[in-house]
Amino acid sequence: MSAHTDKQQGFTLVELVLTIVAFAFVSAAITELFSGIQLIQSKASYLEVATRAAQQEVESLRNNNYSQLTAGSNISFTVPSSLPAGSGNVAISEPVSGIKRVDVTVSYNDHGQTRQVELSSTIGVIGISQ
Repeated sequence: MSAHTDKQQGFTLVELVLTIVAFAFVSAAITELFSGIQLIQSKASYLEVATRAAQQEVESLRNNNYSQLTAGSNISFTVPSSLPAGSGNVAISEPVSGIKRVDVTVSYNDHGQTRQVELSSTIGVIGISQ
């Protein structure tokens, strides 16, 4: 007498479905992670561009003639086109005689929210301080 044994090899339908579902969950999680990373990189890039634009405007004002800075005036300036709905403004004041204060604000739209970068600097007749 010979013993007849049936050994099946392979995966059942249930095992295959479970594997596909698990793979789908892992793929969705990885996709969400990459989307989050791209969003963070985009926000950081906007912040960097806005900060650089504000710093460049401060430097430009420092290089101007001190007498051209009129206390109480506001100056608009152009920001890089890579900032969505971006705008720049400078408010000039004179807190102490002989020293002008420039407050630079760069506003932009960051994924539906308005963000601002603000920098201030003082510019004197003789020297510059920050």
